[in-house]
Amino acid sequence: QFCESNDMEYIVGRVWVGFWLILLVLVVVACEGSILVRYLSRYTQEIFSFLISLIFIYETFDKLFKIFKAHPLQRHHNVTPTLHPTAVPVEEPNTALLSLVLMAGTFFLALFLRKFKNSAFLPGKVRRLIGDFGVPISIFVMALVDFFIKDTYTQKLKVPKGLEVTNAAARGWFIHPLGNHKTFPIWMMFASVVPALLVFILIFLETQITT
Repeated sequence: QFCESNDMEYIVGRVWVGFWLILLVLVVVACEGSILVRYLSRYTQEIFSFLISLIFIYETFDKLFKIFKAHPLQRHHNVTPTLHPTAVPVEEPNTALLSLVLMAGTFFLALFLRKFKNSAFLPGKVRRLIGDFGVPISIFVMALVDFFIKDTYTQKLKVPKGLEVTNAAARGWFIHPLGNHKTFPIWMMFASVVPALLVFILIFLETQITT
């Protein structure tokens, strides 16, 4: 949004953010900056873990809200064909409901498998293995459920068949740091150190605290 409002190329800005991020990482590693972790307490770790969890929870419900908005629950759906079917987005029936079921099913199954580790069933090693991999198992199970439900539309990830750029029509493999289609502002090249610093702090804390 910042790049669009200031008429700048976003992808070029990403290049400069990446450049400053690499430079910051090299400087901190050379100066053994990881020693700063000793000043962080368990309380800091809990706060950071809480913030990460809060972000994931917000993104989940935000995505679910967008699905309900694009495909609202209706008692009767209009399936009358039109001359231009792609001109207006089609509201798919049961998409929002199935998305809610998959989300809730993934959460409760992962929670059940997490608690299963402390149950009295199966040997201890098997229970610990199931409990530790509860989240991947629940995601895999719900993905299978979605795969076998053929008559209801759900949004899928668009994965290319081979190794290619995300948008071949707009850019190639090389992003010119001075601008692809227009000159990138010089002041923004140096101002990119600010978002790079924020990204570095996030990566540093996530790497040093949560591991």
